[in-house]
Amino acid sequence: MTPDPTDEAPVAFEHPRGTLAIVLIFGALFGLGWLAMYIFRFMAMGMPQH
Repeated sequence: MTPDPTDEAPVAFEHPRGTLAIVLIFGALFGLGWLAMYIFRFMAMGMPQH
Protein backbone atom coordinates (compact mmCIF):
# COMPACT_ATOMS: atom_id res chain seq x y z
CA MET A 1 0.00 0.00 0.00
CA THR A 2 1.44 3.38 -1.02
CA PRO A 3 1.25 6.30 1.38
CA ASP A 4 -1.36 8.89 0.52
CA PRO A 5 0.16 12.41 0.36
CA THR A 6 -3.07 13.87 1.73
CA ASP A 7 -2.54 12.00 5.00
CA GLU A 8 0.39 14.22 5.94
CA ALA A 9 -0.30 17.18 8.20
CA PRO A 10 0.10 20.51 6.41
CA VAL A 11 3.30 22.31 7.31
CA ALA A 12 2.66 25.89 8.39
CA PHE A 13 4.71 28.51 6.58
CA GLU A 14 7.23 30.01 8.97
CA HIS A 15 9.47 33.02 8.47
CA PRO A 16 13.19 32.47 8.91
CA ARG A 17 14.46 33.16 12.40
CA GLY A 18 15.40 36.78 12.95
CA THR A 19 13.16 38.24 10.25
CA LEU A 20 11.29 40.46 12.69
CA ALA A 21 14.55 41.66 14.23
CA ILE A 22 15.94 42.60 10.80
CA VAL A 23 12.74 44.47 9.90
CA LEU A 24 12.73 46.33 13.22
CA ILE A 25 16.42 47.26 12.92
CA PHE A 26 15.91 48.50 9.36
CA GLY A 27 12.87 50.52 10.45
CA ALA A 28 14.77 52.04 13.38
CA LEU A 29 17.73 52.97 11.16
CA PHE A 30 15.42 54.49 8.58
CA GLY A 31 13.61 56.50 11.27
CA LEU A 32 16.87 57.72 12.81
CA GLY A 33 18.20 58.69 9.40
CA TRP A 34 15.04 60.62 8.60
CA LEU A 35 15.15 62.37 11.98
CA ALA A 36 18.82 63.31 11.52
CA MET A 37 18.08 64.66 8.03
CA TYR A 38 15.16 66.67 9.38
CA ILE A 39 17.10 68.15 12.29
CA PHE A 40 20.45 68.86 10.63
CA ARG A 41 19.28 69.75 7.14
CA PHE A 42 15.80 71.27 7.23
CA MET A 43 15.81 72.80 10.71
CA ALA A 44 19.21 74.39 9.96
CA MET A 45 17.73 76.21 6.96
CA GLY A 46 15.03 77.81 9.10
CA MET A 47 11.59 78.95 8.01
CA PRO A 48 11.00 79.47 4.29
CA GLN A 49 11.45 83.12 3.29
CA HIS A 50 9.18 84.80 0.77
